[in-house]
Amino acid sequence: MTSETPRARPAHIITIGALYALIVARFWFLCDDAYITFRFARNWAQGRGLVFNPGEFPPVEGYSNFLWLVYAALLELLSAPVSVIVPLTSALAGAALLLRVHSVMRHHLGVTEVPALLATLTLALSPAIGVWATSGLATMPFALLVFLLAQAWIIDDDPDERVRSAGLAIALCLIRTEGIAWVGVIAGVSVIGRALGDRPLAPHLRRLARSAVPVAVIYGLYTGWRYGYYGTLIPNTALAKVEFGPRLLARGLKYVSLFWLTTLIPLLSLLPALLLVRGERRGLWIPLTLLALGFPAYGVVVGGDFMPFGRLLVPGLPFAALLLGGGLQELLRRRGEPRWIWATGVALVLIGAMPIVDLHLVPLRLRELVHFRLSDKDFLSETSRWANQRDNTEGFTHRGLALAQIADPGDTVVAAAVGAVGYFSDLEVLDQHGLVTKEVAYRPIPSGPLTTSPGHDKHVEPEFFVKYEPRFLFARAVEGKLAAGRMKDTLEQWQIDRSVMDRYVPDFYEVFLPNQEKRSFLLVVRRLEPGEDPAALWNQFAARRRELNAELRAQYADDPDRKTDGSG
Repeated sequence: MTSETPRARPAHIITIGALYALIVARFWFLCDDAYITFRFARNWAQGRGLVFNPGEFPPVEGYSNFLWLVYAALLELLSAPVSVIVPLTSALAGAALLLRVHSVMRHHLGVTEVPALLATLTLALSPAIGVWATSGLATMPFALLVFLLAQAWIIDDDPDERVRSAGLAIALCLIRTEGIAWVGVIAGVSVIGRALGDRPLAPHLRRLARSAVPVAVIYGLYTGWRYGYYGTLIPNTALAKVEFGPRLLARGLKYVSLFWLTTLIPLLSLLPALLLVRGERRGLWIPLTLLALGFPAYGVVVGGDFMPFGRLLVPGLPFAALLLGGGLQELLRRRGEPRWIWATGVALVLIGAMPIVDLHLVPLRLRELVHFRLSDKDFLSETSRWANQRDNTEGFTHRGLALAQIADPGDTVVAAAVGAVGYFSDLEVLDQHGLVTKEVAYRPIPSGPLTTSPGHDKHVEPEFFVKYEPRFLFARAVEGKLAAGRMKDTLEQWQIDRSVMDRYVPDFYEVFLPNQEKRSFLLVVRRLEPGEDPAALWNQFAARRRELNAELRAQYADDPDRKTDGSG
């Protein structure tokens, strides 16, 4: 501890908060997977069961964030705008995390004002923090709970405290499927810290034991309920996304490498650990370093994640920021002049913030070497990948809204992205990636080299579900002058299996989409109705599409603002 009273200057807190608010606004979005949680929550709130597709048996556990889902269900029950309040809550959790990181540096790690401010700013302006501050997923609340539990067991030194830490551990177990594993990891590294530091181990072990009892009871009851309700101990999401083996390890290594080469600061922040773990506070720095390394290791083991900016790695970033704060403090001790800290810290903040505007110190050619999202035709920067995911969610939302206008109750649609399509259409959905469809999730990953992005290894083509006779084998919303051309391109790219062309035919409907000035259409490949001639309908579709193409080009010929087309 320093001799000064470690109180944060209001100006520092305001600076951290203001810059964080700017990056949250820059990256505010909802990803499609959030709508999976929202649909489970809405069905539960409406008394239809904790299911994605009402009436299915056995039900499918197509979520991995139970506590977050409970929160969303309460909002749905109150008819609150879940798509606004959930990401806002996540952003507030991120703000609380930043303040806690800054406080721990100042109060517990002996980091003075300027190093603590600069280290926290690298976190506040991290594009990874900005992206996952919202999204609708539980990433930021999970990261906050990880940090709070780590503080309780590693940093705080109150052997008699057990209620708060037990509550945090229970919340961590319930908010993410892997939470129980991280409770064990945090407990383990806290023991290592006590064993290698100068604080007594025995009182800490007794404290952990006392906390373990309520955690085991609550988690045991939760697991028993899950097994009774879903008939399995492993969530369907884990079965669909996670496998292990050399191929997955290699891809996971690329995942972590691309994140480090893009963001740089999380990697550079690990360097001070070489000094800190040998200092007088090694009992704190060793477990904090292990947690900073633990999340990248986890990302490697599970084979990475297709989403941008290292979603799986975000909970480790606060620990890397602590290491950076300790390193800047050590630099101040050795140099003795604040200007060195300001120069170094500001440079690190700016370097870390560069990807916000898609600028990078590491050349594109080097980043392309660790390309791992093989479902993408071309390599995309993490910033471009985020924009793509944001735009995709809008397109899937349009698709779901359009389906709701033309479908009948009880209809079924096949989809590769099931969140927004399912939430806004309220149709039964068959999932090509298996998150909410057991039959796909239980398939093995094809042998040989990996050819898809993480989480998409078990992908099946729409024709896989023809045996269930869904009404819609495919759907896509298209808008504007080029809508008819988009229909043609879509069908050509799909290359529909000829074996189903006598049972499924293309069709399109004009629909109304909110906040959309352009004329909008829903392209579908639908089940043949009794008495229809498939060959005639295929030919009629081509003729109707050509007529629509001419009509749209004539309608928009003189409108310079309508030269482009959107699609979903």
